[in-house]
Amino acid sequence: MIPEDNAFTSLSRIQDNTKIVDVGTVRSGGDGVVELYTFHAGRLGDLIGTERVHAGANSDVRIDTRRPVRGDVMAVLKVDGQIVATHQFRNINR
Repeated sequence: MIPEDNAFTSLSRIQDNTKIVDVGTVRSGGDGVVELYTFHAGRLGDLIGTERVHAGANSDVRIDTRRPVRGDVMAVLKVDGQIVATHQFRNINR
C-alpha cells in the first residue's frame, strides 16, 4: 500500500471554473480509481469525476468534471474499494 503522502505528487491548487482537474502523478499500490469530490467545511460533497489508475506511477492524471469547478475539491484514491489516499485541491480564484 502507498502511504498517503506519496500517492499524490501534484500542486494543491486549481483554477476556478476549470472542467479538467490536472491531478498530476498518482502512485498506487494496485489498480484502482481516483474519485474527485466537492469539498467544503471539511466534508466530502458530490462525486464530480473519476479516472482509473493502474498499479505504480500514473503520470498526467486528469479528471473531466463535465462542469466548472467552483470551489475546493478532494481527490480520493481507492484500491479494491478501500480509500488508500486523499489530496485536497484548493480553488485559487474565488
